[in-house]
Amino acid sequence: MTPKVFFGYPEKPRGQAEVMRNFAKSLSADLGVEAQTWEDLQVDGRLVVSEVLRQIDESTMTVFDLTFPNPNVLFEVGYAIARGKSVWLTLDSTSAFADKAWRDLAILSEIGYTPYRNSSELIDRFKLQTPLLKLVPLYDSLIEGWLPDQDVAKDGLLYCTTFEPFEAANRLDAFVDGRQKLGVKVAVADPSESGSTPLRWFVEEMAQSAGVMIHFAGAERNRSLIHNNRHALVAGFALGMELPVLMLAESGFRSPFDFESAVTIYETSEECIETAREWLDNLTFRGARVAARRPQRSRLSELRFGEHVAENERSELPDYFVQTSAFGDVVASRDSIFVGHRGTGKTANALQAFDMVASNKTNLAVLIKPPGFEFPAMMALVRGMPEYQHDYFFDALWRFVIQTEIAATLLRRLLDRPSGVPLSADEKSFVEYSSEAPFDLKSDISVRLQQALTSLSATILEVEDGDMSRNFINEALHTQALAVLRSQLGKVLKGKKRVAVFVDNLDKGWERGTDFKVMARFILGLLSARGQVVTDFQKQDYWRDAIKLTVAVFLRSDIYTYLRSEAREPDKLPISTVAWNDWLSLRNVIESRYSFSSAYQGTTEDLWTDVFCPAVGEQTTQKFLEQLSLPRPRDLVFLCNSAVGRAVDRGHDRVEPEDFLSASETYSQYAYEALLVENGVTIPELETALLAFIDRPAIDTIEARRTDMEAAGLPRDDHERLLEKLVSVNFFGIETAQDVFAFPEVGSESAVAMKRAQSYEVDHGRARLRIHNAFHPFLGIREN
Repeated sequence: MTPKVFFGYPEKPRGQAEVMRNFAKSLSADLGVEAQTWEDLQVDGRLVVSEVLRQIDESTMTVFDLTFPNPNVLFEVGYAIARGKSVWLTLDSTSAFADKAWRDLAILSEIGYTPYRNSSELIDRFKLQTPLLKLVPLYDSLIEGWLPDQDVAKDGLLYCTTFEPFEAANRLDAFVDGRQKLGVKVAVADPSESGSTPLRWFVEEMAQSAGVMIHFAGAERNRSLIHNNRHALVAGFALGMELPVLMLAESGFRSPFDFESAVTIYETSEECIETAREWLDNLTFRGARVAARRPQRSRLSELRFGEHVAENERSELPDYFVQTSAFGDVVASRDSIFVGHRGTGKTANALQAFDMVASNKTNLAVLIKPPGFEFPAMMALVRGMPEYQHDYFFDALWRFVIQTEIAATLLRRLLDRPSGVPLSADEKSFVEYSSEAPFDLKSDISVRLQQALTSLSATILEVEDGDMSRNFINEALHTQALAVLRSQLGKVLKGKKRVAVFVDNLDKGWERGTDFKVMARFILGLLSARGQVVTDFQKQDYWRDAIKLTVAVFLRSDIYTYLRSEAREPDKLPISTVAWNDWLSLRNVIESRYSFSSAYQGTTEDLWTDVFCPAVGEQTTQKFLEQLSLPRPRDLVFLCNSAVGRAVDRGHDRVEPEDFLSASETYSQYAYEALLVENGVTIPELETALLAFIDRPAIDTIEARRTDMEAAGLPRDDHERLLEKLVSVNFFGIETAQDVFAFPEVGSESAVAMKRAQSYEVDHGRARLRIHNAFHPFLGIREN
């Protein structure tokens, strides 16, 4: 039978398409294969997606050119991989952008590509490599090894969200989060959390998903090209795996012709949510079925160190959560701001502390996560107020949120009480009061916020020049009614050992284009209101009973740093740093997850001898991981999972040095993208600054770093600010002693390190900076 090869490539640039057409013709003439390009399938200038997929299904192998990757081609690549086809990827090495586009894509790093300069060279490479005979389908070599041995329950939803939380994206996130609260198991692929999620993760999640929901952003959105490309590949793969797929896109999305008919384009967020609701309501979730067991695989293929994103492992987290001093501070009856970089475990600490406090029935635990989609409405409202009223508004808003969330949590707890357990007279009175309160205590926080903001917006429209008195704010936020609520809460909660409020999710409003000064006042308003509410709850008199209240707030380091610049008395902000200052604590994260794995029953020492190779190069494996990874659980989990994945892909029985080295490249890109996501919002030129150090020495003087940035086109006036930022985010370490570089966290640790660095500079007449090892592979940093 004549081999059939399908060719997929972008329509433009036309010169690139010409190369692939000529290659297909030469392949057909020289080797006698049946070459089928996507252009051969057009009818009256149009392409029918079902015909493209049918041709892929009928092909012996497939060839895709990713010199200029687009959603069309990547959708076809994902489908071909899932259908078990051999996939040969090509890149024109003469293109100055091809290698960067490939590295940005990241998700196909397990496959690799064949470089070429013209069609003649491409046909020569094909003849030399003989992929028709030797190329093994990725499904056989990798995908099948990532799937579970036995049939598992299809009871989850895989949700691929957008990088930027624009209005419809924010509301869709909230809708999915609401379904998760109702019991739907949701795995979220969030580009703002982890841009370079590996293909293996998607495969493992799809194996237990009833369906896949993918949201594409419009072409004008930040980083939409990269993430729409990745989403398209995931969509094609899911379709190839015969999973139900819902693809949603805002009107600015240029729908690829390959799956144009399968994408739902919406005009408003309401249309987006309604489409998602209808699809999800009709999605069939099922339990596990008895199925024949596949051939036994290595234990290594069953090893996974959990999720690197805490929100995706809420149910498993209690089994291997590592308690630290920061966690002790969270659980302890104290008020504080818990600050840490993305990935240090802020959310994990918040979730676990909430669960621990809530498990004690003498406590009431309240988790407040303001919905991201309300932030734009709030910001629009504030713009209509005089600036002198901003602080009072934010203070009143947070007092409203904290007290009504305490009440709503208490009400849910009372209504969920088993029928055999009676309510006290005060509890009955509170339930009766809740039905008459001017705010809906049975609804989600988003409903109460929306009602309050809508009321206040209407008031602003009625007031001339936006000169609104405090009375209007008090009326909209039910200040008088809150006094009645406070009295009711005291009667029921006076006997509680503690009412603990945890506030998370504040970074959802910290996005590009936001007025950061106003957002800072909003968060500072929380800190002000928190103190007032705690003080008020401590009071006892004729109309209210005392309540032991604590409020813990979780903030990203970059947001906290900005708050300090805006706060009137920054030194009075009480903080507790979520940091991992020693390797032993961080190692415990991996060892506890290893102990929980069902694949291995040995001791944690076995991890470092039997599962991981003892050494990588001249370093022990532990030292290699310690020096490569940023000191954060998320980074170490991602790195170890990537190394295991590489070992499984290569058929190894343990993770060998080459697996760690290969994983280091994937991790380095992950660390780079995470740095951009977390800090590129407030520093627009951050990527330009980072790229200024490509192929530069790991250690260099501050003046040399300035020269690098100047060569990249960054004005000298910006250098000091950018260098300070790069130190604060741990890209640079500061020299505190001879060849000793510190990468301090915010707060007192940073102040001490800076002081030592200044003293060292005075004594030795030089100041040097070291780029953290995490960024070396991706940026090509040279060791001195």
